Amino acid sequence: MEVGQVYYDANSQWLLNLVLASMILGVALDIKWHDFKAVAKMPKAIIAGLTAQFLFLPALTTALTLILDLPAGIELGMILVSACPGGAISNFVTHLSGGNTALSISMTAASSALAVVFLPINFIFWSQLNPNTALMLQTINVDSTALFINLLFVLALPLAIGLLISTKWPNIAKKIHRVFNVTSLLALIAFISIAITRNQEAFLSHFYLIFTIVLLHNALAYVLGFLSGKFAGLQQRDIKATTIEVGMQNSSLAIAIVFTQFNGEAGMALISAFWGTWHIVSGLLIALTFRRYFSATSAIPTQPNAK
Repeated sequence: MEVGQVYYDANSQWLLNLVLASMILGVALDIKWHDFKAVAKMPKAIIAGLTAQFLFLPALTTALTLILDLPAGIELGMILVSACPGGAISNFVTHLSGGNTALSISMTAASSALAVVFLPINFIFWSQLNPNTALMLQTINVDSTALFINLLFVLALPLAIGLLISTKWPNIAKKIHRVFNVTSLLALIAFISIAITRNQEAFLSHFYLIFTIVLLHNALAYVLGFLSGKFAGLQQRDIKATTIEVGMQNSSLAIAIVFTQFNGEAGMALISAFWGTWHIVSGLLIALTFRRYFSATSAIPTQPNAK
């Protein structure tokens, strides 16, 4: 089965990069250096979450692509999404669920920083283990150096600038953060909406297939996040945070990479776009479920959290 082609305007690459950079900057403006220091105070929780996110999720995603035998573009999109760090909206969803928001923020900060190195390494490594995606990478001739440089500009640089502003000028950071949170999100929604409108036929013709795959893949991510926290013996609030953080990948980053490094490859674009929409819905459903059935008095089996 061929996914076909999607409308792609190479001239809009810079615009998408700018939108993504503004989103990362908005996240960084709400992060303080002590969020990174907090990692040292709860290493068990951080290690559990990041291991699930950067190791187990890409590994199981690759295994899933080998089992399902899907079009190469879709499989490559799944691996790319699984290699991305957690998304900023996970912090809000964790708070809504009654989870450990401080842990969620620390994981987002740590995973965003580590993604500059681990995303291209993970993506290239796991893609090579699937014959279909390995062949596609050779066909597209992916430049890992260009991917790394792109991540520096759209991920590392905005993160560093945001951290600098939030540390040196916290009052200004708060004001800018409110503006960037709204404008960058609206810009991304507009960009995705235009892309979907221009590629309506491709989206509709593969809707059920893509949605089923994203549903299964996203559920796998949540289960991994939950189990990583449970087997690490974390407290209930921490398990909620690891579950949501691993389940809500930064699909906005995946979308930007698809359109800037892969010329808007159809299968990858469809997977990333569906992920970007669905993980918000699923995250809210998970949060409401946690809040209702796993309150402070209910029991997710836990052990005392080791500091």
